[in-house]
Amino acid sequence: MKKSVLLTAVAGSGKSTTCRALQQLGINAHDIETIPGLYELVDERTGQVLPGGMDQITDGVEWRCNKAKMKALIDAAPQGLTIYCGGMSNTDEVWDVFDQVVMLTVSDDTTSKRLATRKQGEFGSTQENREWVLSWKHDVEQGWRASGGVAVSAEKSPVEVAHLVVAATM
Repeated sequence: MKKSVLLTAVAGSGKSTTCRALQQLGINAHDIETIPGLYELVDERTGQVLPGGMDQITDGVEWRCNKAKMKALIDAAPQGLTIYCGGMSNTDEVWDVFDQVVMLTVSDDTTSKRLATRKQGEFGSTQENREWVLSWKHDVEQGWRASGGVAVSAEKSPVEVAHLVVAATM
């Protein structure tokens, strides 16, 4: 039986780190934000596709996952559990291609601290980015919960978080 799970969270919650820990546990997990052509930057006012990567995300610019390409990726996956790790501005539009959505949660303090460790030029590395993320973090998480997302705390070690994510998919 095939099961597709979206592991999502706001920036700084540990999606990529948890993905690597899942892979180390032998779980079929993919950091989907690194898959060429799956995402694009979109000006939310004009709908125009913009050049650049997620480091160019600002207020008014969305990081959108292509739903048709995501569905094709899921359809091509082998039997068993596959966890797709990544965030996107259009989560609500892509949600239904997954069998389940698990969301990582961390405190605002942890979000700020983790983002502050990012290299210059990476999304979240500036104080402005961190404040922006925190301005919408709670509303987004509340919406995901209301839509059936399963919350998993990512305040523990990556391996512990990976085990919690796998348990949440059972």
